[in-house]
Amino acid sequence: MQLYYRSLEKMAHQASIIDQDWSRFVEQTRVRHVQQGTVLIETGDLVKHAYFCSEGLFRLFYTLADGREYNVGFSPEDDYVTSYGAMIQGKPSAFTIEAMENSVVIEIPYHVLKELMDTSHMWERFVRKSVERLYIRKEERERELLYLSARERYDAFLLKYPGLDKRVAQYHIASYIGVSPVSLSRLLRTNPH
Repeated sequence: MQLYYRSLEKMAHQASIIDQDWSRFVEQTRVRHVQQGTVLIETGDLVKHAYFCSEGLFRLFYTLADGREYNVGFSPEDDYVTSYGAMIQGKPSAFTIEAMENSVVIEIPYHVLKELMDTSHMWERFVRKSVERLYIRKEERERELLYLSARERYDAFLLKYPGLDKRVAQYHIASYIGVSPVSLSRLLRTNPH
């Protein structure tokens, strides 16, 4: 079990979280194995947990009324995955999170996270650093969609998610960069790496 906490523990120690607080965190969280195709959070769900992906891969996507899906992000190993806005505001999630591979997550109840932040400045700093990282990623994503060409968005995807192009179907990448699968295929044929 400790193996699954290794990356998260390293981050916690970098934030100067003491061993006693770390042990309390481990006691109040759990390791959860998630099968490929399992929906971790569905659109409309109230979100009561944050997750840390120890192994595997998740996609975050919106579903339109006509059934089309738009990927807005991926969460591979050593990354957080949840609907943060919904969790913090106590509102239903606006998007779905699905396991793209057999995965392992650390399930962190939000009330535990709040309690730790309320009692420890180190935990508050740890969570703030994590949220800052997510906020920067969101800003980068908005800029990419507004200012970059399809080719530049694809290149940005490769930089942001190294090796993910080998793990994710092309149509998922096309959805993420905002083009049709046919357009992405054409783009890669005419301008390969």
